[in-house]
Amino acid sequence: MRRAWHWHWMAQWSFDLMSELYPTPETQGEWQQARRAAFAQDVLTAFTRRPNNLLSFEEVRQKLCLHNVRYLGLQDIPLDHIVGSVGRYRDFTRAFFPRQEGMEGRWQRIARLVTTGGGLPPIELYKVGQAYFVRDGNHRVSVARQHKAPAIQAYVWEYETRVPLGPDTDVDDLLCKAAHVAFLERTDLDRLCPQLHLELTQPDGYEDLLGEIEDCQQDLSRAEKREVPLDEASAWWCRRYYAPIAQIIRQREILQEFPGRTEADLYLWLRRNQEELETRYGHQVLIEEAAIDLAQRFGEKTTPIKQLQKAVGRLASGVGELSGRLVESIAPGAQTQENDALAAALLAPLRRAATAMPPYRFAGTTRAAWETWHTQFRDQLWQLLGVGDCPRRLLEPADLPAEVAERVSLDGGLQRELIWLNTEAELHVPVYLFLPAEVAGARPAIVVFPGHGTIAQTAGVQKSYQRANALELARAGFVTLTVEPRGFGRLGALGHLQIDAAARLVGRTWYGLLVRDALCAIDYLLTRPEVDAARIGATGIGAGGALTMYTAALDDRVKVSLVNSYLGKYVVTCLDEKHCPCNDIPGILRYAEMGDVAALIAPRPVMFVNGRRDPSTGPAARGSFAIARQVYRILGVPQRAKLIEPEEMGHAFDNQLAIGWFRRWLVGRENQES
Repeated sequence: MRRAWHWHWMAQWSFDLMSELYPTPETQGEWQQARRAAFAQDVLTAFTRRPNNLLSFEEVRQKLCLHNVRYLGLQDIPLDHIVGSVGRYRDFTRAFFPRQEGMEGRWQRIARLVTTGGGLPPIELYKVGQAYFVRDGNHRVSVARQHKAPAIQAYVWEYETRVPLGPDTDVDDLLCKAAHVAFLERTDLDRLCPQLHLELTQPDGYEDLLGEIEDCQQDLSRAEKREVPLDEASAWWCRRYYAPIAQIIRQREILQEFPGRTEADLYLWLRRNQEELETRYGHQVLIEEAAIDLAQRFGEKTTPIKQLQKAVGRLASGVGELSGRLVESIAPGAQTQENDALAAALLAPLRRAATAMPPYRFAGTTRAAWETWHTQFRDQLWQLLGVGDCPRRLLEPADLPAEVAERVSLDGGLQRELIWLNTEAELHVPVYLFLPAEVAGARPAIVVFPGHGTIAQTAGVQKSYQRANALELARAGFVTLTVEPRGFGRLGALGHLQIDAAARLVGRTWYGLLVRDALCAIDYLLTRPEVDAARIGATGIGAGGALTMYTAALDDRVKVSLVNSYLGKYVVTCLDEKHCPCNDIPGILRYAEMGDVAALIAPRPVMFVNGRRDPSTGPAARGSFAIARQVYRILGVPQRAKLIEPEEMGHAFDNQLAIGWFRRWLVGRENQES
């Protein structure tokens, strides 16, 4: 009866409200105050980074997989716990101050009803955790907030959720909650290990945790010679890995060094830090050692100086957005929404390709399916890059004229040769070959690709972010060969973008031309008696990292790879105005994303290195890495794929990590087992 009476009363109230109540100077003043408050909040958001947008209930429902709902009846709800709306989430600020001028009439009539003592009828809310979403009554909430009411009466329906949702939840939190729900749906850890509150503050970390659990599942299945279900592996992982490390975190009170982070955050950082240290130094690192190192290097105990630094950082980053936010606040829903709609229309073809499942996303579960996929996708990538004739004929020494133009002795007994390789028609490409001191027998060799630079930089003749990587790897005992990219250095008669534009006219690309040069360089390495043909690696930074990825994806002779400062997503990087268009492979998104290309390297070892302070990379790398690592997992070798993200590293080559990685796979015990 209450429900029927409520709807009848609402219909009568709506009719009376529309027909008899008119704005007054008092309600007009309240409206202007509310609009100024909305403006001020939007401006302050640019500096404080605090959430100022309402959440979309539909987005929350989809991301948190909300299904089961029950009616709770009429309740008094704190107004500051209402954080979203079903349909009007763009029309109000987080505090429900109005953003749209077109709402003025209805808003003032509701305000008039309040001032005349008529009161407000109950609104309707959906409850998720401790957060509420307006189903009906957005204007009433707004007027109530303007009148500083502490609570409002509402008919409430509650949705069950596996993760807590609070009144301070913002869009970033929602993404993290969604990832948390997906993780729990897969692992059931909230039921298997209820004593452990496993929650992260960054959504991409759940993919790493799931990867650890799936690795445990594979190990257990092999050890017990049976198919171990994921829930059993999840419980074992929790007891064997997570719980002991969580205990160390508590005992050493490490969490105090990282305010605002969770125990699960620290677990993941410790595991990543342990992995980075082991790769960097080439020996096993205890988790206690990784914990001490992490706290010493990155602990963030609050001090006045650090508080000031963070405030200045927020101010600097906020100023760049201020003008746009001012326009949006002053005239919300007008030009900004028009521009958003136009931008969406302009990018519609890209959006469709970006959101669809790429045809070459590997969906098989067997090695036979992988072999078919690998062959077909490799052929397609060869054509997209425009490498040349396929299949390519391997060049014999007689087919690959090489002129040694210079030999130089360097410190430590190193030898450097400048060689000109005839790679295509009349083109001769310069390379530097480094031979370590006292070369006895065949040694592992590494091809080093400069990234938008020259072999003078990789050879240490000129300083750059390449950090003389070809020279440093040679000093570590490897034969190294570094290839001049077309458009740079001695091949700079035309710029690389001019070369790329001309190549595209005939179905080729700058990267395809460089891959051809790289394959010829490997052909040449195999003619050198100092080189072990079974132990060839490749590496580079930026464009050199891209060339490493493409070359390794297309040529099995590259046994080990290290891609520095490149892994991401094509659809993300192409929209960055600072992004070089040479990286945009025509038609690539019709077939694959970057993670799919990286997966072609499997099952050979590959490490991706992206510095956290590198402006040329971003969080998209983790999604691409997850795609590639899944293929490694299916092939039973997940340990051969790594993503390392050094916290303090910018856009620079990490020689120490590279030396550790190549020693592990080209020299050490794991080379013998691979």
